[in-house]
Amino acid sequence: MEWRSTVDEFLASLQTERNASINTVMAYRNDLTQFTHYLSVTLPQDANWSNVTLEVAEAYVQRLAEQNYTASTIARKVAALKTFFHWLSQRGFVPEDPTLRLRSPKVERRAPRLLSEEEVNRLLESASKMSPPRSLRDRALLEVLYATGMRVSEAINLRLGDVDLEANTVRCVGHGMRQRTIPLTPRASAVLRDYLENARGNMVNDKNTDFVFINPLGGKLTRQAVWQLTRQYAQAAGIEGELTPHTLRHSRAAHMLNNGEDIRRVQEWLGHANLATTQMYRPRPDKESTLVPVNS
Repeated sequence: MEWRSTVDEFLASLQTERNASINTVMAYRNDLTQFTHYLSVTLPQDANWSNVTLEVAEAYVQRLAEQNYTASTIARKVAALKTFFHWLSQRGFVPEDPTLRLRSPKVERRAPRLLSEEEVNRLLESASKMSPPRSLRDRALLEVLYATGMRVSEAINLRLGDVDLEANTVRCVGHGMRQRTIPLTPRASAVLRDYLENARGNMVNDKNTDFVFINPLGGKLTRQAVWQLTRQYAQAAGIEGELTPHTLRHSRAAHMLNNGEDIRRVQEWLGHANLATTQMYRPRPDKESTLVPVNS
């Protein structure tokens, strides 16, 4: 069927031309598969992308709303359609893009959960109460996540060659395969050195494993494991509310800006493609900030 084959071609282009991650490709596949299923029911005799009009796309969005999808989910699906039809129009599959005037529902952006410096310190100290070598690994992992503001996926993919403890920096690959070098705080650098010199060697079973953060069996840590240990230490530290590894990224961004760091440097460290994303962490001038400056 033309619907499916064209979607497959589009997904392949995401990987080869845009270096999209597997998760991104899977998200597009799920959203577009749902849309093509809708088309197979509503346009069963007209399996041609040029027959998809603005009215057809609007009816699909309305159907999603009737099925009680949240505004944020519908907005994501609309964004997937817009990206897909832009690609179709560039390739000549459709004479014009029917989604140019397709409206997306307004999504209320919630402020990210932030920790104070005191809460961050409590979280880090709770990791130190475990027995080694795990305590050294977990403390180093949390310190690096906070100090650099890295995403979990970036941290668990760090390799030994990405760490420069003489320069106190780490190198990581973020979204779109963009590489960046991020400075470590003196504390994070010291804790990371302690882990690498005194704990990691006891956890390695495969000498060819060069991932920095490994599990007790010597393999690379998973995202799920990092989320789980973060929640575990938050509970041990008496920090209430939902807390994820991404909370450390949010908090670091806010702390740096609150402490007067240049917003462009923060954007560069975090790997934000758009400055507007970084600006949301900026303290509002009309309100007294409740964030605590970071001295480490």
